[in-house]
Amino acid sequence: MSRESKSDKQLIYGRNPVIDALDAGKSFERIYLKDSLTGIFEKEVRKRCSEQGIPLKKVPQIKLDKLSRNRNHQGIVGLGSIIQYQDLDMVIPHIYEKGEDPLIVMLDNIQDVRNIGAIARSAETLGAHGLILSGSNTGMITHDSLKVSTGALTRLLVSRMKSTLSAFRSLKGHGIKIVGTSLQSNQYLFDSSLEPPVCIVLGSEHSGLHRSVEQQCDLLVKIPQQGKSNSLNVSVAAGIMLYEIERQRIGK
Repeated sequence: MSRESKSDKQLIYGRNPVIDALDAGKSFERIYLKDSLTGIFEKEVRKRCSEQGIPLKKVPQIKLDKLSRNRNHQGIVGLGSIIQYQDLDMVIPHIYEKGEDPLIVMLDNIQDVRNIGAIARSAETLGAHGLILSGSNTGMITHDSLKVSTGALTRLLVSRMKSTLSAFRSLKGHGIKIVGTSLQSNQYLFDSSLEPPVCIVLGSEHSGLHRSVEQQCDLLVKIPQQGKSNSLNVSVAAGIMLYEIERQRIGK
């Protein structure tokens, strides 16, 4: 008998099995739908994915065949998550109810799964409560992410939002300040008040924060740099920001 891989165990394929899993509240990293599929079923899947914040990707038949190893997928394959995602609007009140001020880290369109794991490790070590994955291009949480995080991804409250700006509205509605980084900022990280409740937002590895995201931040700070490299690795930048927040908390 052939051994089933970890990725096989996360796959759910076929129309009824995927719908049943959605009904049961199963967390998905992504759902793949045949690109030529139309009609009532396609609309129902789109509606459910939108309501539950699950990324939906339309792909050709050959992609679904490869994912399912030529099993009878009926035009749909779901990749189950190895963690349980949390509703952001339930996570934040829970933190306040414990008598703590939220410290949240948001990853906006960060694609490298190992960077996600490394950031999660620093976040949990330095006292963050939660992690938000936002944007349509954000990478999935894989076994590599979990390994690099040394289990931090199972200890943090992890939420996923398709829209970064929607996440901002929710955070600000709960009194949380949004802080981003920009090399164009005139304000250095170490000269800024970063005490929680606060959310630091980190942009993609290649382009940083989009201009529309920067404009919605309450504060943009710059990490001092001396070398000729254009920027720090995003997981290193996250560690520096989190350390400064912890330094300020300790010094209160």
